[in-house]
Formats: sequence, structure tokens, C-alpha cells
Amino acid sequence: MEREMPENSVVVNLSQFERTRRAQVSAETLSVLYGCRDLLIEGATRVLTRQSEAMENTLLAMADRSPLLDTRNSYYSAQGILNTRTNELLSACKDAYCQTFNNFAHNREKSAGAELLELSLVDDQDYEITLVVDKATSRLRYNCAEELVALDARIAHLLGRSDLAENDSPLGPRALCEALLDGIIRMQLEQDIQIVLLNQFDLVLTTELANIYQSINRYLIDRGILPDIKVGAKSRAHGTAQNSPAAAGPAPTMQGQTGGDMFRLFEQLAQGSSSATGGGAGGAAAGLSGFSLLDSLGQLQSGAMMLPGGGRFELPLLEAATIQNVLRSLQQSPVMQAASPLDAVLVDAVAMLFDVVFDDAAIPDHLKAQIARLQIPVLKAAMLDRNFFSQSKHPVRRMLDAIATLAVHLPDNEAGNARLEAISQVVSRVLECFEQDIGVFDSAAAELEAMGSLLENTLEEIVDAGLQQDIAQIGQSERAELAPVIVHDFINRALKDQPVVDALREFLRRDWAQLLTMDYVNEGEQGAHFNSHVETMRELVWSVQSKTDMDARLMLVRILPGLLKRLREGVAEIDLPQKLSDRFFATLVILHANAVRPNAQPVPLPDITPEDIEELAPAAAEAAPTEPASEVTAVVPEVEDEFTLRARALNKGDWVEFHYDDGTFRWARLGWASSIKNTYLFSDQDGMNSFSISQNRLADKLRRGEAVLVERKSITESAFGKLMSLFRQKLGHA
Repeated sequence: MEREMPENSVVVNLSQFERTRRAQVSAETLSVLYGCRDLLIEGATRVLTRQSEAMENTLLAMADRSPLLDTRNSYYSAQGILNTRTNELLSACKDAYCQTFNNFAHNREKSAGAELLELSLVDDQDYEITLVVDKATSRLRYNCAEELVALDARIAHLLGRSDLAENDSPLGPRALCEALLDGIIRMQLEQDIQIVLLNQFDLVLTTELANIYQSINRYLIDRGILPDIKVGAKSRAHGTAQNSPAAAGPAPTMQGQTGGDMFRLFEQLAQGSSSATGGGAGGAAAGLSGFSLLDSLGQLQSGAMMLPGGGRFELPLLEAATIQNVLRSLQQSPVMQAASPLDAVLVDAVAMLFDVVFDDAAIPDHLKAQIARLQIPVLKAAMLDRNFFSQSKHPVRRMLDAIATLAVHLPDNEAGNARLEAISQVVSRVLECFEQDIGVFDSAAAELEAMGSLLENTLEEIVDAGLQQDIAQIGQSERAELAPVIVHDFINRALKDQPVVDALREFLRRDWAQLLTMDYVNEGEQGAHFNSHVETMRELVWSVQSKTDMDARLMLVRILPGLLKRLREGVAEIDLPQKLSDRFFATLVILHANAVRPNAQPVPLPDITPEDIEELAPAAAEAAPTEPASEVTAVVPEVEDEFTLRARALNKGDWVEFHYDDGTFRWARLGWASSIKNTYLFSDQDGMNSFSISQNRLADKLRRGEAVLVERKSITESAFGKLMSLFRQKLGHA
């Protein structure tokens, strides 16, 4: 029984503090937390499973480059674990994470007292692995910074906390990295191998974890957990479009932070303007009875508007290629003398919004011209429905965003012109039909989004079909570089701990290796021919081992005809010189005879004279495959910085804008990324032309400004962020 502390004591009872510092979660909250847990660990292990072969290839290549025997052995051992025990390893990692997460969810955290009792001196190896965890955590957090801002806020809200430290979240990179390490440790591996595996897991997750965190943010949004935070769910589908405000009823009580704050700024500016002018514009409006700016905008949309005093006003004509902010002309017109202060601020806000959009270099001029035609309808919609400023998926904003998104699908050719004309027709229908029903924008946005989705899917099909030959060629080229390492490893594993005469060892390393190399380059490690010839090699090594029991001898007799047939087909495939072939099979006859000879002196192998070696060596050299001449290109060193991380984070379907010395540029879509050497294969806007580039070279182009990532983000969201900053400055100087 614990002793009660006196009321005036300044000593904290740590055990009581631990039990009360966080409220017990409800069953509903626990269910949501478990959903988040499963999305993270299932997503992470799914990615690691999918990339296990790529990690193996990386480790083999690293082992081949390493000058130190101990380091090479660590890489080979880690590769062996991934090759044979991946499922067991990832299952241990999953169990470790779930246990840690469940301890957190049920308040079963270590007490401060227990942690103090466990403090001890840290040796060099423990310090090294701590640094590895810290580095992995930092890299993952840096690459997922935006997603984690929103996720940490949502988890803190779910747990009833005011905030959540970055390393305290059970869904954060720190918790994930520590759980992965715990799972690796459970496999009872040496610490050097633990570090190698954790580093490989970190490198794979660096490019994938942001997508997993986005899915968790969407999961929480769908359950009403801080749905209006504007970061952390960049890839939400358009299928959750908002309904017409008229049908949706009153605006939700929780407005978006940016939208709500922005409208309050509008009201403050309007009040300041009214006070400064002694009623100014408001007084003018009162003196012109019956005038309504909103009604007058309807006239202006269809042509000219009549002024209260009997005059007439019309805006400059916007032709198909015109990019002009006509709202600036409206602001300078007599119309605004009769507008209320708040209406004047709204006109200024929407005018500034279009200024920002027109300044966006990512939107081509022919699309800006279509957006420019919508200025009056957008202003009317903003005055009719002030949710325009608070809802990122407002129909008007969806339509503007959908037009901007179509930029990547408008090449300068006949197909691009036809698509531009289809966009123009949608804009024309809005101009003709929009009076006060926001639903007009909703249907237009849906049509444009469907157009974008269809174009994206069609392009993906064209690209996938068109790139197959290029993918095959790049794959062969990359496998050709890795083949010596892969084949060497398979032969070593076949010969490991097996007593084999030098003649057979030489045959496998010099001759059979040629066949395995050809198979690997043509088909890869999963190819049927490669696996068949590997199995033949293993049978050959087994066949020459001493057979001490009758079952083994009978087995040899049974497999020998097929084995010899496959060996002869293999040596014929690599055009092994006849003298080498005859000598090998003659030696093999003696080896098989010795293998089944019980307790007797083995028959000696034929001696090879120096003259024989001199005669056969040139023939073997001629038979060995020569490496194809490769194109000489400048080697770009790998630099670990933000540009490398951006290049590494690219996914299939992402767009990059490449700039050239003559001032031109082109957009290219990532159609395929090699998992062996990080070669990227891009295609143009129609998927008809393709080119490849290494990850390091792409990062260098990003660094030099010769390439720019085309972010498929909301232009209105970006514009509203800049707009709010401008209005705050304006209010500060008012």
C-alpha cells in the first residue's frame, strides 16, 4: 500500500503521477487508435516485403564494393536473412510495434523510476546503434514533415492533450524505428547485421512513409478528427466533393483556419475603411437606393451594367488568349462608389486571388486565359456563398483547381488543342448558366475532374505499353552490372562447405558462370532458365559427394542421365570449346565413379600438363563473354540533401518540368523507376517519347534549377495562403 503524501509536500509521487498523467482512452478512441496502428505497421511491412528483393540486390552490390572482410560478411549475412527469413523478420517487427503501441494505448509506459533504475554505462556498440536509430528517425521525420504536423495534432486531440512532442507519438518515426530495431533484435542477430538491416529499412521507408501517413490522416479526417487542418492529406480523392451550398444547409461550425481567419480580416478591413471615411462607401450606397452590387454583377457577366445614376459600364473584352485581371478595372469604376465597405474588400480579395493565380508559373498561359474568363462568376459566387473562403473543396475552387491540374495534359499538338477546346466549352457553359446556383460550378468541376482522371488513366495505359521495351533494355543493362555479384554469390553458396575438386570448382566459376550470367541478364533472378541452371549446379555439386548409403547411390543413378543431359545442353549454349568440354565430362565420369565406390582408393583424376593448360587457356578466354561497351557519361556524385530526397521521393505518375539552355521547357511524367540502380524513365505529355535519367543526375538538375517538380496541389489553397499574408500586411498598415 502506497503512503499518502502530505498536502504541503513538494515531492511528487512518481507512481501516482504515471497513472494519472494521461486519461484512459474510451473504447471508441481505442478503436480509432488501433485503426491508425494497423495502417502504419501494415503499410510499412507491405512496403518492406515488396522491396525485399531490391534490398537484397543493394546489399550484394555493397558487399562487392566493400574493401573490409568483416563489413562484406555483414552485408552478405543481412542479405541472407532477407533472402530466407523475410517473413519471419517482418512478423517480429510487426509484433514488436503492436506491443509497444498497445502499451501506450493502455497507459503501460515505463515509469520514470524504472527508467532511472535501468540507467547504465553505454558501450561503443550501443552508442553506434543509438546513432543509427536517431539518424533513421530524423530522415523519416524530415521527409514526412507536413504529414506529421497534421498527424501529431490529430493524435493529441484524440488523446485529449494540448500538444504531443514529436518523439512521444506512437505513430511517429521514432516509435516505428525503435519497433523495427526491436523486431530485428528478436531474431538474435549480431549487432552489425542489425544495423545493416535497420539502415536498409530506413532507406526504403524514406520514399514511402509519407504516403502511409497521408492515408492515416485521411482515416482520421473521415472520422471527424480535426478535418479542417490544411496539411497532411495531400492526395485526397476528388470523390468527396462538396454538395451545393444551397442543398448543404448552414456552414459547419468548424471552419478552416485559413478561411475563417481570412473572413475576419475582411470584416476588420471593412470596419476600418468605414471608420476612416466617416461612412464613405457605405454612405454612398445608402444614398443610391435600390443599388445591389451582386445584382449588377449579373448584368456585367452578360455584357454591360447600368449605373445608379443612369450611366453604363462594361469590362474589357476577354478574348480566348487574354490574361487580364478585369476586377482591377471594376475597382476603378464608378460602380464601387455605391458598394458597401465589405463588398469592396471582397472585390479586392478576389482580385488579389486572381493576381496570385496569374503569377503562377506552373499554369500555362492558355489555361490562365480560360481561368480569366471566370472572374466575374467567381466574384459573384464568393459574395453569394462565403464558404468559398473556408472550404478547400468548395465547388468554385474545385473547378479552378481542376482546370489548373489539366495543364500537364495539354501538349502543343492537335490532341492538346482539342482538350483545350473542351475546357473552353465547360467555361462557356458556366458563363451562360450561372446566376445564383453554385451547383453550376459543382457539375462543371465534376466534368473537368472526370476529364483529368480519364486522361491520366489513358496516358498511364499508353506509357505502360510504350515503355516495356525501354524497361527491358534498362533492366538488362542494370542486371549486367550486377550479374557478376549475383552469379558469384550463387556459386559460392552452392560450393559452401562442400568438398569439391579444383577441376569442378574451376568449371563452375569459369564456364557455368557464363551461362548463369547470360540467364540473369536476360531474365533476372526469377527467370526460369536461371533457376533451372542454378538447380543443375546444385545437383552437380551433390552428385560428386561420397555416397555412403544405398539410397543415395540409387538417387544418383536415377538423376544422372537428366543431369548429364542438362550439363551438355548448358556447355553447348555457351559454345564451350570441344577440348574443354571433353576433358570436363571425362573428369566427371571419374568423380561419379569415386562417389559410389565404397571404402576403396578413389581413381585419380587425369593430370593436366602445362602444355595442355597453355593450349586450353586461349580457348577459354575466347569463350568468355565480353562486356558490351557502355556509353561514357559524366558521373554525378551522390549528395545527401533536400534535392536528393525530393528525387528519391518521386513516384510513378509524378510530373517534372525540365528546362533547357534555349529557354524552352517540357513536362515529363515518371513512368517507371528501377529498383536496382535508381534509374528513372520519363515520358512526354502524350507518352510517345521517353528518356531515362539517374536519380543522382535528376537531383543535380533540381539543385541547378534545370528541373522543377510539378506539384499537383490545389492552386486555390496556395493562393489563399498568400492572400491571407497580404491582407494581414494590409491590415497592419491600415
